[in-house]
Amino acid sequence: MSVCQYRILARMSTEKETLQRRSQPVPGGQQAPPAQPPSGFTPNPQGANPNGHLQPPLHGANLPSQPQNLPQGGYQQQPQYIYPQVPQYVLPQNPSLSQQPPTGYIRYNLNHPVMFCPTPAPKKSILEAYLLLIVLGLFGGHHFYLRRPVWGILYFFSFGLLGAGWLIDIFRLPVLVSRCNNDASQQNPNLAMKKHLDDAYVLWFPGGFLGLHHFYLNNIGLGVLYLFTFGLFGVGWLIDACLMPYHVKKANSNIPDCIEKSAAATCILAVSPAGLLGAHHYYLNRIGFGLLYTFSFGIFGVGYIVDWCRFPILLKRYNRSKEIGHTSHKHLDDAYLLWFPLGFLGFHHFYLNRPVWGLLYMFTFGLLGIGWLIDLCRMWKLVENCNKEIDERVHLTRNNRSVANPNYIPGQYYGNVPTTTVGGHVSVSYGQFGPCPPGYSNPNPEIYPTQQNGYGSVPGMNDQPPPYEAASIPTKGH
Repeated sequence: MSVCQYRILARMSTEKETLQRRSQPVPGGQQAPPAQPPSGFTPNPQGANPNGHLQPPLHGANLPSQPQNLPQGGYQQQPQYIYPQVPQYVLPQNPSLSQQPPTGYIRYNLNHPVMFCPTPAPKKSILEAYLLLIVLGLFGGHHFYLRRPVWGILYFFSFGLLGAGWLIDIFRLPVLVSRCNNDASQQNPNLAMKKHLDDAYVLWFPGGFLGLHHFYLNNIGLGVLYLFTFGLFGVGWLIDACLMPYHVKKANSNIPDCIEKSAAATCILAVSPAGLLGAHHYYLNRIGFGLLYTFSFGIFGVGYIVDWCRFPILLKRYNRSKEIGHTSHKHLDDAYLLWFPLGFLGFHHFYLNRPVWGLLYMFTFGLLGIGWLIDLCRMWKLVENCNKEIDERVHLTRNNRSVANPNYIPGQYYGNVPTTTVGGHVSVSYGQFGPCPPGYSNPNPEIYPTQQNGYGSVPGMNDQPPPYEAASIPTKGH
């Protein structure tokens, strides 16, 4: 046996004698309390392993110095030390239980998260739907059953759309049941937002005068207009009978209204009596013509009739201006429209940026009608000259922005180029590298030339052109 084992046996025997001594009765009739083991230590004389050897202490335990020779007549009691016991692993009796977690614990598999699949909604029956349609169809019972609460509320307060919607639902109820079951099985939220042609026509027939079909198709502006004008006095309601497929396709598309205007809406506003007030011009952001139509009652009805034929041109012109940017060009059809009823007052001259001629026509009643007749033949030339002046102004504006650096090369930094203006002349450098920024010296005069008399010279280059003379922007006063 090793020295450690001898020491452990001796300590155990010493503790046993101490416990026996303390358990003896004390004189006086009182019994001493039993000895308590040290904190954190439980004597376990029987804690031997199956091989019959005592368990060795933990590695690194703080043991006392080992004696060279064991005492023969007893061993002096040494200070007690605490030896924590190592828990023993016990194999389970049933091998199948080794793969299961212990009782009272929940195992979470972090590598494979749990997928919660929604429970599919139960399918609807055609028989039950027809039963609700016959009994409670006028109050929207079948729509509530088919998960269409908005339609159910509408039927409830309108008595089945005055009976017309209830009558139409008798023939289209199988389609509604099939659509409800398909939406529930696919679990696609976009299907609930899709608009259907049959629903739009059901709302159009009894409630189209109040704009219900436009509210359903998210055309809020037209819906409000129909609500207060009773379907644009019935004209817009009749037009929608032919344009309903286009309305539905537009509602299901992803084209925002702020980028492209609707041809159907433009047609309805232009042909309906609202066109007399310029509703289609307001819709196409032609505010000036809209106000003119409002105060002149569609330019005395002539412009209102002409717009029946030219509203596709106005729509195409607006959409094109949104694609390429806003343009201020004038158009011949607008000029002629202003010339015929209001040309004696010079409205076409005001439109073509000729305010002096406009005032002259206004106070002379179109130069006693002579100028008004001459403008009929030369209108195309007036429009062409006006557009040329507009293009020149745009071109000069762009040149004035880049006059500080006319030799601009994309991707090359020029810094802040100083410019001086003397007598209307702008002195700039035509060199390849440009001058140094203000406040900095030129480190390489042979590479970066300096300005001399407003010119920049680069070795190996010919004489440079003269300074750029900024032309004054002409003003049209005739």
